[in-house]
Amino acid sequence: MTSREEVNILTNILQLFALKYMNKYPSIDFKRILVSIREVIDEFKFKLRDLDNQFCLNAELLKKHGLLKEKYYIYGAFLAAISSYPILYMVADEKTIKSAILSKVAMVTSSKVLDNINDNLHNFQEAVKSQQKYQQALTRGYFYPDLGKNLKLVDKAENTTYVMACWVHQLMTLKGGVFDTFNMFVNDVNECIEGQIHSFYQRHEKYTPKIMNLSTFLRKTSTKSFGKIWVDIDFCFFEKSVGKLSKKEFKAIKLINQSIDLLFRALLFYDDVADLEEDIKSNLINSVIMLGLELEKISYEDLVENNFTLIRKIEEANLSRDTINFGDILYLKGIDCLRKAKKYSHYIDIEALIFCARVLRMFLLRKFVLRKKSLKSLNVLFQSLNRFERLEVSIPSYLKECYRLVLEEPVIQPKILA
Repeated sequence: MTSREEVNILTNILQLFALKYMNKYPSIDFKRILVSIREVIDEFKFKLRDLDNQFCLNAELLKKHGLLKEKYYIYGAFLAAISSYPILYMVADEKTIKSAILSKVAMVTSSKVLDNINDNLHNFQEAVKSQQKYQQALTRGYFYPDLGKNLKLVDKAENTTYVMACWVHQLMTLKGGVFDTFNMFVNDVNECIEGQIHSFYQRHEKYTPKIMNLSTFLRKTSTKSFGKIWVDIDFCFFEKSVGKLSKKEFKAIKLINQSIDLLFRALLFYDDVADLEEDIKSNLINSVIMLGLELEKISYEDLVENNFTLIRKIEEANLSRDTINFGDILYLKGIDCLRKAKKYSHYIDIEALIFCARVLRMFLLRKFVLRKKSLKSLNVLFQSLNRFERLEVSIPSYLKECYRLVLEEPVIQPKILA
């Protein structure tokens, strides 16, 4: 059995377990969500087939060149569904909820494909330009395509991602004007794109003390995680469904927005643990290394060692576990925001969203488990189901102090008016 097959089997088990367990929440109906997920995937695949033209690259060619993977929209639909229903189930009909899920699938798939293009086919200037076009497509619903007769493969692939981003905008703005939550979406897209572009600068400069450190990563680069955008999509459909938001409901929305932002930033750390060896081989920046430098468990001199030696030093220093624990600090702060939001919302199933956060943690750590194949790694995965207080206690004090020091002021803490 290949490692990919192992990941797929474990992922399918986690999906079924999550849906079965979440069936106890009022917003989640196991059979209804399975049907919705299938219908959204089918609709998305149908829309992809429509992109088979002279200006875009169709899905099969994107897959052939390693730019698109089916898991982007299959797993994306699952994660979108279990997070959209808790927010929308009391205020929106099924068609509206499916539109929200489809929007999130189009956003995450287009983002992943564009990341692959920028990682493998673009130079620095081209990557920056592509993000600016993507920003325009998401926030304005249009872009200026390259329409030359001799379009290269990369140009057509880019156009496909922009068209998908336009789908997101069109679905969100259909049958209604611009709402407060849409303005929030636009601001968060802008912040996300700034984080992405900052990551290109960091990759260009690599690991230099002035450019590359953990504080900079947390304050600037980690804004590239699309957590805020992900949940803003739901909020736009929410506001269109209920009309004018009360002050309490808007406060709940802001708290959930900040919570999902923190959760997705935590996911960057979990993901980097799973992708460590691949990132080192591909010469990509990885937060495991940044944390190791911050904790002085590795040095800048270690980075010029051969890949095998560097990976061995990281393992001996237990930096993979440190990085997961560091991500857990952000994860728990996100959970705290969700708990606070429960006081203000009359419509949103906060408990279901909290369990959704548990699922996200398990989802990102599944590759780590299969790489290590040990009881310790399995224990790390199942910590997602423990009481949050137990997870808090398991985080070493030196990591909490590190978190405090790299953030001299709590710039990514939620700022909610009383």
